[in-house]
Amino acid sequence: MPEPRQLALVGMVNPPTQRYAAAWRHPDSSRDWLRASSYVGIARLLERGGFDLMFLPDALAVPEDALGDAATTLASGGKGAVTLDPITVLSAVAGATSSIGLGATVSTSFLPPYAIARTLASLDHLSEGRVAWNIVTSTTDAEARNMGLERIPSKAWRYDRADRVVTQVLQLMRSWDADALVQDAHGGVFAEPGLVSRTPAPREHAAAPGPLSLPRSPQGHPVLMQAGASQRGMEFAAKWAELVFVASDGLEGNRAVRAELRERARLAGRDPDELRVCAAIQPIAGSTNIDAERTKASLLARIDEESAVRSLARLMHADPEAMHLDESAGAFLARHRGATGSDGFEDMLAAVCARDALTVRELALRQSFDQLTPSPTGSGAEIAEELCEWHDAGAADGFVVTPAILPRSFEDFVEHVVPELRRRGRLPAEGAQSFASTLRGRLTEKLSPASPS
Repeated sequence: MPEPRQLALVGMVNPPTQRYAAAWRHPDSSRDWLRASSYVGIARLLERGGFDLMFLPDALAVPEDALGDAATTLASGGKGAVTLDPITVLSAVAGATSSIGLGATVSTSFLPPYAIARTLASLDHLSEGRVAWNIVTSTTDAEARNMGLERIPSKAWRYDRADRVVTQVLQLMRSWDADALVQDAHGGVFAEPGLVSRTPAPREHAAAPGPLSLPRSPQGHPVLMQAGASQRGMEFAAKWAELVFVASDGLEGNRAVRAELRERARLAGRDPDELRVCAAIQPIAGSTNIDAERTKASLLARIDEESAVRSLARLMHADPEAMHLDESAGAFLARHRGATGSDGFEDMLAAVCARDALTVRELALRQSFDQLTPSPTGSGAEIAEELCEWHDAGAADGFVVTPAILPRSFEDFVEHVVPELRRRGRLPAEGAQSFASTLRGRLTEKLSPASPS
């Protein structure tokens, strides 16, 4: 019998509020998320728990409503009210950890390729090859204005630019051959000029000629991540991504998306096994089922309906005073199509609302709890069994674990779920050492197709 493949674990870290809208008000939530020590502690916890990657999302503006007002987000402490710079945070984490991957979100829509390449290569050097780049194109006018534009360009323009930017970033990172830095003190040669080259990118795309002012980093380039769920986003992921984050509402939805991504990768000339799909989850783990259900009930009780409705109105650019809470959520979403800037996310919301016949009130409450992504709840054994089922069914190569509250939700997952995943052979044994020296190497080692024993 073949050994089961191990799965990838990614910890999403974005305090004070992630998917669970009442996170910052919960008594078990840490309030020191503006201190480097908070992120170092979380990273060390994830490292002990066998996680491959600590991932930080990013946004370049506080989310606004239809009138361009950020008041709802700020007053409620909603997702995006505060966003620290991922590179700065991960630089602090890099020196205090030894194996956890460091995933930074960097938009391709505003920064020059040279700036992106130098920043990511610097962090890859300083972390000894542990960096991943979550490639986003940004989605809102607020972000565009903060970066000097009048409005966000079209999706087609953003993805066209993203293709060019990623191409140029990788060219810059390859501008030094692996053996170019010789530091020959006796011969007086620091670097071999013949092994350092300018980029071949055409000047009409405003490419940086280089070379990059850094030697090649340990990985050559960061592990490439992406989470676009639209048709254009999946096309982009199939072309570039090594890890893809998928937010679907169940096993079948995830399996369909993973199958489509793998087929798109094959048609793009890639080995589908080079692209690993990680499903977003918000697990609620406990020592027993009763303990976990008690925790979930406590989380749900802290969601205020009025605040949830206003947050949904802000998200969908609707007037909260004109919303009919007992109306079909599907009809409400149809009237406000395109408000979020994410076709894939809105498709997922519409599918769940249709399947479960949700009202606007129910949609608002569920959106405030977990943004309609799966929230497996139970003992460590039960959650581990559910994740293995997804894994075996071809619905996911791993999981993006979003904590409801920090750090307790991660602590519960590491205490209760991780030992069960290890027992089932889905994670390395505690204390096991990887033979790979970089994040990409460890992911390849861990996620390679299983061979018969």
